[in-house]
Amino acid sequence: MKSWTATGIGLAVRDISVLVDDYPHADEKVKATQMYESCGGPVPTALVTLARFGGTTALASYVGNDEVGRFILKSLSGEGVQTEAVKIKKKRHSATSVIIVENGRRTILEAPDTQSFSLNWQDVRQLPLKQCRSLLVDARCIEIQIKAAKIVRQAGGLVVLDCGHPREGVESLLEHTDIAIFSHTYATALLGENYDTKLFLSNIFKKLPQDGPAICGLTLGEQGCALFSKQEPFFTLRPKKVKVVDSTGAGDVFHGAFIHAYLKTMSVQRAARFANISAAYKCEGLSGTALIPAEKLIWSEV
Repeated sequence: MKSWTATGIGLAVRDISVLVDDYPHADEKVKATQMYESCGGPVPTALVTLARFGGTTALASYVGNDEVGRFILKSLSGEGVQTEAVKIKKKRHSATSVIIVENGRRTILEAPDTQSFSLNWQDVRQLPLKQCRSLLVDARCIEIQIKAAKIVRQAGGLVVLDCGHPREGVESLLEHTDIAIFSHTYATALLGENYDTKLFLSNIFKKLPQDGPAICGLTLGEQGCALFSKQEPFFTLRPKKVKVVDSTGAGDVFHGAFIHAYLKTMSVQRAARFANISAAYKCEGLSGTALIPAEKLIWSEV
């Protein structure tokens, strides 16, 4: 039996979330109603979600040798995510994002060098790739993620892709991906606002290896989610109604919760319902790692 629920390779960021009643105008000074500092990034947030559900998780990433990097490492370790494969790189600044949240909407200001994220094989070889049930990737450092994906799949694990925006190499990564769940922002950037959800997912489905579960999906924000797989050809789910404070990280929580539920039930429909509810509850709090209810309560609503 594999000893690790999930490993991940992806960008780790310090998020500074700022909640305001009204978005500030030029030259205006406004008082924030709440500010919160957390570790963010699609893969780290999904791993934190899995760890909160009792999973064993580990991350490969890098941080700079600075106070921000130490904060990221401490935050991940405090959530139960193993960080031995998170490298501390000299002469590099740790990534920071400032997220302004107002009426459930958010504006994200990324650090200038966030897109330059890169790792080499020596950086990630400490991950227990052959001992994990799943590998999370974010379509950054594609060649390294493909190499890791091949090892995980050959050992019987699942490869899970979380991608919010089109990036070079995504098509190649899909050939080694078992579960590919995109944000609606990905489809919109690629095809425009009037894309056909079912057609988009059916095209993605054809690119996934058919010797696995071949699951693809879209997180649709306030519209819920849509999924397509061998088990469930196509279905959509409306979101749970909650009082939305901040949607940051909802898609990342969806990924972590989906993996947790799918590994437990092997049902795409039940996993999607569990993930949909988990992501909705997250939106009631500030930051991508806002607390969600206990697993038992979420299952009671599935």
